[in-house]
Amino acid sequence: MKAKGIIIPTITLIIITLVTSILLVVTNGATKDKIAQLQAESDRQARQEVLPDADDFDDGQTINVDGTDYTYWTANNGTGYVFSTQFKGYGGPVVVMTGITADGQVAGVKITEQDETPGLGQKALDASFTDQYKKAIPSDGFEVTKQGASSDSEIDALAGATITSRAVTNSVNQAITIYNTLTGGAK
Repeated sequence: MKAKGIIIPTITLIIITLVTSILLVVTNGATKDKIAQLQAESDRQARQEVLPDADDFDDGQTINVDGTDYTYWTANNGTGYVFSTQFKGYGGPVVVMTGITADGQVAGVKITEQDETPGLGQKALDASFTDQYKKAIPSDGFEVTKQGASSDSEIDALAGATITSRAVTNSVNQAITIYNTLTGGAK
């Protein structure tokens, strides 16, 4: 085999790789600010959704609980807090925003990031599942049940998606722990 048969294709591949890399860098530079802006707006809407009585929120704060940093936002009008927590689901991390009122009620739960199984775990996005959490904070947190919720602390698991159900419930329970840390306990 001649050197020309190896060098020309190699140089061609190198040039294609360089051009593609440069185009990716330029595209990323051109879109990163817009993507960050859209993400910030999406997060703002999620906070408003899980704590609808809030007029607006602070810029976000961080608290360390049990060696892990968590982000939370305080409603400017004092109606409560929004917490961002996550636990591993079936397909990866399930990121949850939980709104808790100043008087200790879960006002809303919204899954903001997930990669769960379509048709099963993604049913956790439905209000029929997340609305189960809208109630007073139970003293020992929420627990997942497969037999149907029989108490205020029980959450009905999604059929075929118990791992996802537990990930969301653990995230909400972590938000409750952070809330109790901030406020000195449930009210």
